[in-house]
Amino acid sequence: MIKSLLHSNSSLALNRQVRPDLLKDNSFASISSRTPRDLGMIYTSQVRSASGIHRLPDEILSSIFFNAIQVYDNDDPSEAAYFPLTISHTCSRWRKVSISTGSLWTSIRLCLPHSSNQLTYLKAWLSRSKFYSLDILLDFRDEDWGWEEDDHLFTHDAANEIISIILPHVKRWRHIEFFTDTWVPIHAFLNLTQDVVDLPVLKSVALSRCNAYFARKGECFKPVEMRRAIPLFGGAHLPALQDLSLVGVHVDWRRSILVNLLELELKFHAYDVVPDLGEFVVILKSCPDLERLSIVGWGPRLDATFTEPKRVLSMVKLTRFVFGFVDVEYAVMLLSLFRLPSICELELEDVSAIVDPAGPSDATSILNLLSLSSTNSDSNSCFFPLYQIECLELRSIRSSEAVFAQFLHYFNSLEKIDLSDVDSALLSSLGPQRFSPGPEPKIEVPHKARSRRPSFVSSLSTSLAPCPQLVDLTCRRVDMSLLSSVIFARAEAGSGVRPLQLVQLELDDDANESDDGASTTSGLSGRDRTSLLKTGVDLIINHA
Repeated sequence: MIKSLLHSNSSLALNRQVRPDLLKDNSFASISSRTPRDLGMIYTSQVRSASGIHRLPDEILSSIFFNAIQVYDNDDPSEAAYFPLTISHTCSRWRKVSISTGSLWTSIRLCLPHSSNQLTYLKAWLSRSKFYSLDILLDFRDEDWGWEEDDHLFTHDAANEIISIILPHVKRWRHIEFFTDTWVPIHAFLNLTQDVVDLPVLKSVALSRCNAYFARKGECFKPVEMRRAIPLFGGAHLPALQDLSLVGVHVDWRRSILVNLLELELKFHAYDVVPDLGEFVVILKSCPDLERLSIVGWGPRLDATFTEPKRVLSMVKLTRFVFGFVDVEYAVMLLSLFRLPSICELELEDVSAIVDPAGPSDATSILNLLSLSSTNSDSNSCFFPLYQIECLELRSIRSSEAVFAQFLHYFNSLEKIDLSDVDSALLSSLGPQRFSPGPEPKIEVPHKARSRRPSFVSSLSTSLAPCPQLVDLTCRRVDMSLLSSVIFARAEAGSGVRPLQLVQLELDDDANESDDGASTTSGLSGRDRTSLLKTGVDLIINHA
């Protein structure tokens, strides 16, 4: 019943700019003259008296509301945040019960445009949530922003106003996410939270200045006058903090208390504000139970004194590692510091594909390093045990087919692979190969990778397909014709290779699924679709 009610009131539930008069804790009678568009379904007194749900005790009704919100929170957190308002505008009794149930009002979502009505909404949620822990999302990104730092709809004053309202409730913060395009609002947040001394229930923090441009090689942090590092929450101890995401947001790495984390994301920082190697090592060694680590762009500063790499970062509980690079030589040096004996999920991305006009680099030396680090059967010397990885994501990675074949040869446990913007060399290497391991790969930074023609074969007597346990394949922005050929060839690869079960293709909206056999990186031809279906896979096509 509650689910159908929400759908009937979707215009109210999703409206960020809630009218302040609808937030007043008055009786239903005072707002009964509103239109159904504002109030949703209005039950008559005859229906209310006959309905079984209106005979339920308040405590049961309150529990039903709370559980309904949990369901919607899993599907769409933004929708769930406004669900209590829908309930409170259904009938007088539901309004009374919902307003008195503080646990319904703990999710706060704010976005553009900033307005006084938005502040009224914020204050109402803070008041009605009583003593319960808060989940706060402040998303003030503007897709129409023109990239000028001092010309944005979300200003310093607006950020100050919102942060000042939620700051007195800081002891109740459980999850805080703050997304902006510019640095000024983030700077305001870091400054205004300097005097915080007690955050007993804070489990996750995500601060994002969403501008990948600053991760380009040679770029420096801007605005320069706000470059000074500020400690996170003034260096306060955060006893419950488990997950921290800093995207384009630097802090005073030495004075911030970053300990006992389970997940850490450091993404798209300018090189001049990242931690030095010593600070980076201290942070990671202070998180011995870290399970998920993302480094995209730059990790620590590796200055001119960095010479002989040593495996100084042994992270025995890390299971997921996301690594995005903008400089291949730096990436090789940084990866040489790690030992990840428990890794089972790996994601590699050439970030220069999106921040550098020159496009992706040749990742041969990175792939060779990972392959070489997986060759030793001794667990103490096998720094990246590729053979135990179950999920692999590769984005904009370039190399030769031979190097890819050597790299994928080690993924004996791989069950799922996700490929984005990869060329024919990588796709071809997934097909059956005449494979014979050669000498140990050399670690070097070669010139830009060149496109190679596919060389996979389908002879059962001489072929070996890599990743024999692979059953789930997701692709986007790839050569669909070549992909279908590779999948068909894998189906004929012989014993020891599990057939693919699921293939998911994400196509651009403007992709044409033609009936001819033309190769395309955006559309899927009718012939290729037929070829895929003949292999027996479940084919799912999504349009971006």
